[in-house]
Amino acid sequence: MMPSNLPMIILSSPGAIAFHIGSWPVRWYGILISGAFFLSYLIIEKLIKDNDLNLDVFNDLILYVLISSIVCARLWFVFLSFDYFKFHTDEIPKIWLGGQSIHGGILGAILAALLFCKIKKISFYKYMDLLAAVFPLGQAIGRWGNFFNNEAFGKPFFNGFIKLYIPSESRPMNFLNNEYFHPTFLYESFFDFIIFVFLFKNYSNWKEKPGKIFWVYLLSYSIIRFFLEFLRSDSLHLFGLYASAQVISIIVILISLMNLMGAMYEKKI
Repeated sequence: MMPSNLPMIILSSPGAIAFHIGSWPVRWYGILISGAFFLSYLIIEKLIKDNDLNLDVFNDLILYVLISSIVCARLWFVFLSFDYFKFHTDEIPKIWLGGQSIHGGILGAILAALLFCKIKKISFYKYMDLLAAVFPLGQAIGRWGNFFNNEAFGKPFFNGFIKLYIPSESRPMNFLNNEYFHPTFLYESFFDFIIFVFLFKNYSNWKEKPGKIFWVYLLSYSIIRFFLEFLRSDSLHLFGLYASAQVISIIVILISLMNLMGAMYEKKI
């Protein structure tokens, strides 16, 4: 139980739409994602200039990464929700209706970068370390889009310093009688920001160890996502049995640890 004299903070979304341009609604999610992208880009641009990397090459790379990550994020969500989309195939390309997977987006970014760097014959890790150092900041900002959309929240929350109010129309069927939920978007946003600060602070020290920032990012985010998934109320499942985010997180944790430990072993040799 929380102390009764502790002030309570209740979060409640003002709505998904920020304002209208004529009859066209401008949504908070779009504003936040766009803002996250431009802020991240400005930081990466500074890192590129400070470390004598090629900005033109990065600009070409980021275009392919963006397209691939958006497509793969949608396709992975569709795969996990196939029982719905097999009867609503016309909605598959309608990403504005919602339904993106962060793991699909990360995979898409990695695949696009691998292909681009192979074709251009440049270092994959050198440019992915740049992205990995700043990407958590974009995630931290983007998660607030879930708040405005009343989505990606946790299970019912009865006692706590801070909790999230969800209107009845946005609640899962099995939680219709509950008003307050874990603000999992806030938890993840906070930890994503911590990851960003840690990686950005260590970029200069680790830049001579290609891949370290990339693998530490994947490792740290996967650990956070694995544990947060226990609180989520909207987990998508593989084969109806296991939370897909946890399965993927375990796989990524193992691969990341193997790569980080392998790099340490090679250094000792």
